[in-house]
Amino acid sequence: MTSSNDLPSRIDRLESLEALRTLKAQYAVLADRCLITPSAENARALLDLFTDDATTDYGFFGKFAGKEALYRAFAEVLPAGSRWAAHHVLNPILSVDGDTAEGTWSFVAHSVPREPKDATRLMYFGSYEEKYRRVGGAWKIASLIVHFSSP
Repeated sequence: MTSSNDLPSRIDRLESLEALRTLKAQYAVLADRCLITPSAENARALLDLFTDDATTDYGFFGKFAGKEALYRAFAEVLPAGSRWAAHHVLNPILSVDGDTAEGTWSFVAHSVPREPKDATRLMYFGSYEEKYRRVGGAWKIASLIVHFSSP
């Protein structure tokens, strides 16, 4: 990890940390939109948060690599199992090193399965393990792994 304490470097780190927190908040909002109202538009908006070569591991929901696979996951695969969701992300631990960064987040996710029609709300607890890359001046998710801590 490189470290510089000059003012421009410190400001860049602080701005990067805030951009990463905003990126994760956008992820939570857009993931919910993809699950509640599946559409190409919602899937593309979520996809825009990822690098072209991004990989994801959603545990029992599947693993996806690259923009095409991620688009299919956001537009079809993940919405097929849920008719309502609310993601809450908290407790970020973030580190920035130039144009790369790493982070972990705790999460609580509420979901109502599509089937059966009278399904009740489920709660998932766990954490995200993520790697980020700054591309064209914007922070993107390069790798996302979900670790579920509840059944």
